[in-house]
Amino acid sequence: MIIKKLKRSMGLLLALVLCLSMAACGGKIGIEDLEGFWYPPEGIGSTTSVLDCIYIDGTAKTWEEYDQYGDPTGYTGDAYTDGTVLTLTEVPLIGDVEIPIGDANTLVTDTGETYWVKGEPAFGEKPELSAFSGRWYYKGDQDSEFATILTLKEDGTYTRGDTEEGTYTYKEYDEYVEDMDTTVFRREISLSDGFVGESYYLVSDGQVLVHWADDGDNYYIYEDALANEQLLAEYKLTDGSFWGESYAFQFSRGYTLRCDFFDGTTETRSGSWELSGDTVTIIWDDGETDEATLSPESGKTLRLSSTGETLENPW
Repeated sequence: MIIKKLKRSMGLLLALVLCLSMAACGGKIGIEDLEGFWYPPEGIGSTTSVLDCIYIDGTAKTWEEYDQYGDPTGYTGDAYTDGTVLTLTEVPLIGDVEIPIGDANTLVTDTGETYWVKGEPAFGEKPELSAFSGRWYYKGDQDSEFATILTLKEDGTYTRGDTEEGTYTYKEYDEYVEDMDTTVFRREISLSDGFVGESYYLVSDGQVLVHWADDGDNYYIYEDALANEQLLAEYKLTDGSFWGESYAFQFSRGYTLRCDFFDGTTETRSGSWELSGDTVTIIWDDGETDEATLSPESGKTLRLSSTGETLENPW
């Protein structure tokens, strides 16, 4: 009798387990359940995520990125799920990514914290592109017959030189800079061509476009700033390095200076600099000071007062 009751109880338990298993299978979150906009819980642009905001199309099983103003950025890929993890393919600079699913309205990190939420994001109002529309000259070289001119138009299109043309986007955001332990306000313009786009950031009161990937060596100066001799001199000074017989100077746009020696050692010397007209004042970290004169025409030579040596920028 006891055995019969035990068998009956085990049968009921097995049936219950099967029912729960079927319910669990039926309750898995499919890609169609994830359809909609996804963005950080603090709002678009609040994190350093590669993607600002995406829309998942559950029927087409694709994702598409949108910028902070609600416009498609052009980045898209496939989206699929096994019920517990969302996979996005062809994410810029990364490739495929997998994000755990909390529920149909929440994506989480590996530690369970909320990563993205689903809903209607608060898109920002588009800025007026007239603030930086116009002609931008590559390295301010407007007098050369070979000058490269980037023209940004108010309708969001651009031309560069005689042949290149495309569209560009503008966005503003706060970026946390780890080595400075501070948040920096960025104004960024991205051109549609190049490897996953070509991004520049605006500096010097919006008068200079500096390329993100080239550490500032690739830049454009706005046509209204071409008469600013101090600005032009500063960018010529920091464009490349100046070589002497036994050492080279590298001026950074953070107003720091590094001197590398060619004697086979790893010795370097560092300091800071100031520019007034064509005169560069150098303050070395050991307290010694020096002055140098930057050639006003080309900006390719630098004459040191202490030694009389002329350093040249070969770039």
